[in-house]
Amino acid sequence: MKRSDVLPLLKGKGGYLDDIPFSGYYATFVRSPYAHAKIKRIDYSEVNRRGGLIITGKDVMNVVNTSGEEGSSTSTPPIATDKTRFYGEPVALVLGKDPYDAEDLAELVNVDYEPLEPVMSVEQALKDEVLVFEEKGTNCVFSREIKYGEIPSDEEIELELYWSRSSGNPIETFATIVLPGDPLTIFTNMQAAAVQSSFLSPLGRIKINPVRQGGSFGSKFAVLKYVMALGVASKKFNVPVKWIETRSEHLAGSNSSGPERTFKVKAYFKRDGKVTGLHFKVWEDIGASLYNGQAFKPQGILAGPYKVKNIIYDVSLIATNKNPAGYFRGAGTPPHTWALERVMDSIADELNMDRKEIRKINLIDSFPYEAPYSTYDSGNPLQLLKLAMSREEWKLREKGYGVGLACSTDPSTPNGSEEVSIRTGKGKVVVSIGYGPEGQGNEHAARLLVSSLLHVNPDEVEVEVDGSLNSFGPGGSRMAVFLSGAIKGAVENLISIIENKTGGKLVDGKVNTKEGKIGLSSVEAEARYTFSLQSKNRYNAYPFACDVAVVKVVDEKVIPVKMIVFIDPGTPLDEDLVKEQIMGGTAIGISVSLYERYVYSRDGQLLTGTIGEYGMPSSPDIPPIEVNVIPSPSPFTPIGAKGIGEIPVGVAAAAMTSAVEDALKRKITRVPWNS
Repeated sequence: MKRSDVLPLLKGKGGYLDDIPFSGYYATFVRSPYAHAKIKRIDYSEVNRRGGLIITGKDVMNVVNTSGEEGSSTSTPPIATDKTRFYGEPVALVLGKDPYDAEDLAELVNVDYEPLEPVMSVEQALKDEVLVFEEKGTNCVFSREIKYGEIPSDEEIELELYWSRSSGNPIETFATIVLPGDPLTIFTNMQAAAVQSSFLSPLGRIKINPVRQGGSFGSKFAVLKYVMALGVASKKFNVPVKWIETRSEHLAGSNSSGPERTFKVKAYFKRDGKVTGLHFKVWEDIGASLYNGQAFKPQGILAGPYKVKNIIYDVSLIATNKNPAGYFRGAGTPPHTWALERVMDSIADELNMDRKEIRKINLIDSFPYEAPYSTYDSGNPLQLLKLAMSREEWKLREKGYGVGLACSTDPSTPNGSEEVSIRTGKGKVVVSIGYGPEGQGNEHAARLLVSSLLHVNPDEVEVEVDGSLNSFGPGGSRMAVFLSGAIKGAVENLISIIENKTGGKLVDGKVNTKEGKIGLSSVEAEARYTFSLQSKNRYNAYPFACDVAVVKVVDEKVIPVKMIVFIDPGTPLDEDLVKEQIMGGTAIGISVSLYERYVYSRDGQLLTGTIGEYGMPSSPDIPPIEVNVIPSPSPFTPIGAKGIGEIPVGVAAAAMTSAVEDALKRKITRVPWNS
């Protein structure tokens, strides 16, 4: 079935936040030009004189509701108070009668800064000579070591690796409208709006309305901090407020940059190629924040798809004067997958062994597999590897091309719940979801599932957003399982309600009653259902993937030629939808391995403040991506599905790095490879 959710978008009828009629004040954030500076005084008398409205950090102190959640953006206030800790951090919020008026008024705010030396690297931060958060007494704001088994005294290698900071860069940037009143009404493209609304409780009663998003990739969890500030402004002045982030603001101050990670990895192995132990020492540059969970999500895949049970994972979170890290597609697992695959390649090279063979020796070959940190539900990674090994592209090495290989798994479907509602009547079946659609095709999948389970024409099924539902929405590669589970439960409840109401029996989309057959969609009924998964481990389903990357070198420039993906998504809800998701994630993996990165000057200025400077690729920079779907249904999920939104990133980056290394005939230890 062709995607049924994209035609309105292509026609300009997507219903994004900027499409909502609005009359009120427009917001502009005054942002720090310094990475690190004391705020001595803020003079906004001229703003007041010209009829503008303004709030500062002191106004938002009472709404700070901090969180240590994985990827959370709320470990620090939404507007700086006594000092600014990164270039682009908000120091005030100005309201004007139109966007241009707001910009002009913002320029009238006079901030007296006392510049401080910025901390711009992990190495500098670890000296603790300059502190990002003085109250902590150190720039190492959090640390944790996890140990499984005993590290053996076998042969060992040590690798020092680096994964660069990156940005989600969704097509539509952050956006919010706040309307005063009781409740305070909020329209926002914030991800997981229904769940994150709990952090807005200091604002009083609120009604949250999630709207369609032009992509997120996890970044829009961080809209939360801006909603806090906008809510305060709307309440204080009793006016409607609208804010849409600019692209430069997103790059500088999104509070949601991808992980920047430095590794020192020791791997232990036998001469036959069996890997017996892994010791990861990780320093995570979390920017100007007090906590971020991206370095801890790899706890669900510490040994990846390999049979290694002796593991040490030692993580330190390091504060620096950079845009704070948040969620980014995979929320921290892609760098781990990449590092683990660098280890496998290096062991193979050390033993003068084929890189394909080292994986064949160590891949998990029996399921369910009990890793010391989780249970892998199902899969056949050896089959994926064999398919990858059989490709004709390996012969291109004889012609000077670089060909690389990587294998992966990813922790999908974390414990949680999701609610949907289905109602019938007036010739329609309406499915209500509780989150703003982000572009993955979940509305299409919902329509497909409902039409299949109820045996009705897909044209009879509509999807709408209801912010009152108990919904987390996309994130953590969860929706294939949670959406299918919630819809399956709601359909079963709906059938029971309709049959009890009519005294009939539902058969093939028709209700057989004593009076005759009636169409299901003509009966007025509604059912809600909350699907929940709470297993002993945090993650419930593990997809597997194996990628083959091909590159060539022309005039010392690396050009990607092709990426071939073999993916196990469990039972696919829609195979074409799976392929689209894999292509998107693979493109990101290719991009971060070859092009994308943040660059700061020594004094903390962002040098990659535009899309071009940042290295965002255009379509010709991404090679053809071939996706092969090899299902291995999960026994632990309602229809056997697994989440696959995040697994493509790390495995693609790893395969591409391996191909670049093969082409250049030198070790690659950084992402992007030439950084």
